[in-house]
Amino acid sequence: MNKLKKTLALVATLAIASTAFVACEDDSKPADNSSKPADSSSQTDDSSKADDSSKADEAAVNKFKDDDKTLSILCWTPDDITKMIENFTDTTGKYGDVTVEYVNVGSKGQEAREQYVTYFAGDKDVDLFVLEADWILEYIDNDDYTAPITDLGFKADDFKGNYAYTLATGTNANGVLKGVSWQATPGAYVYRTDLAEQYLGVKSAAEMQEKVKDWDTLLATAKTVKDASNGKCAVVDTLGGLWQVYSYNRTQAWVDSDDKLVVDKYCEDYAKIAKELWDNGYVTKEGQWTDGWNTIGPEGKTLGYFFCTWCLGKGGMLETVSGGMDDKGTPEDSSDDVPKNPDLYGKYDICAGPSFWAWGGSWLAVSPKCNTGSAAHDFVNYFTVDEKSMEEYALFKGEFVNNPTVMKKIVDDKSNKNEMLGGADQFAVLYDSASKIDMDGKITAYDAQIKDAFNKSIESYVKGEKGYGSYDEMITEFKKKAAAIEGITVE
Repeated sequence: MNKLKKTLALVATLAIASTAFVACEDDSKPADNSSKPADSSSQTDDSSKADDSSKADEAAVNKFKDDDKTLSILCWTPDDITKMIENFTDTTGKYGDVTVEYVNVGSKGQEAREQYVTYFAGDKDVDLFVLEADWILEYIDNDDYTAPITDLGFKADDFKGNYAYTLATGTNANGVLKGVSWQATPGAYVYRTDLAEQYLGVKSAAEMQEKVKDWDTLLATAKTVKDASNGKCAVVDTLGGLWQVYSYNRTQAWVDSDDKLVVDKYCEDYAKIAKELWDNGYVTKEGQWTDGWNTIGPEGKTLGYFFCTWCLGKGGMLETVSGGMDDKGTPEDSSDDVPKNPDLYGKYDICAGPSFWAWGGSWLAVSPKCNTGSAAHDFVNYFTVDEKSMEEYALFKGEFVNNPTVMKKIVDDKSNKNEMLGGADQFAVLYDSASKIDMDGKITAYDAQIKDAFNKSIESYVKGEKGYGSYDEMITEFKKKAAAIEGITVE
């Protein structure tokens, strides 16, 4: 993507007065964007090895001072960060004499994308902050907002155990690693076992997988469930859920190398299946992230949800649709919590669903203003480098951590049992999906805005709103919305 155009888009979108780009060496950019662990040992020339080694040694110095006693970590939701802090500090919120603090910025990722700018412009404390896949490029390409991860005292190959796609996503246009993720985000179909048996006669996850193994089969199953439930129960939770699964299989980015909008056959295929599901009652009319999304499962209005890994652990969406937990212990200790609805808790199970997919992901970035360097290094190391602590966190929260070696060990050891899934191990289902995650060339700086425009257009189309009566009309309206996004060309 043209860097000047990306800069212009960033200026217009975030109202940034100036953006400085510093030319950096390309030695931290992963050479392979597959989902295999990154391998930093591909150099064969001895002089290159020596040069790379000296650079790595230099990068291993922590360039940030320890002038503060608060490690501030910014995010738009406490779901992950508070659990990470709890695990990192062993529930106390203290790391030695440093307080580790979650700072809320926005209530949704899209809001945080904009509100970070205002926060950074002030004099409030910021050490680490979280970035989302749809808009990560806007921040890692801006040296005023993000510093190289190696400035915390890491070598580039310290992260070689991570899934390579996460490193590629966190690497900026100049080949500098600016963001590292603690998670991989494969998804699956999570369903209520009692409803599956009632409407489909299904008694195991393997049997359920046969009912949703591809899109044609899922549509047929959706009709069966609708008929058996007298129209009360849909197979797909929301259009948002459908979008997460179906959109992952798009092979092209939303803009080409000239920042021109790409409308391909995928757009038409998705519009067709969304319309079929909507018109036939195979998907609920609730929106994702609404209160209704929380209740359609417990109320039996949907057989299941398309959930990814970060929905399945403590404090995630699965816990919510399982009825939630009552706090019977101290606020810092969730080990004594009990289900609010014991009749529903543990009634869900998991299967792969109609296709492999992933949903989003979050990356830790370090602010150039970081003044708690040692604690920031140790926090990043704990969740993205050290395999022992990554395994501990995976089992603590039910998080699919960003290390295939760790995840395979957990699956092979059978050490994870998710009581919300009746004791099943979600990692055993998700592990294969994670190996197939491919974001190569699919992420652009405009994704958040384009996807928002496309989904709003799809919603108007399936509802039959004026001006959206046909697919062609819908695409025309979508292009109008996309044309308003500064930096891209729409034909």
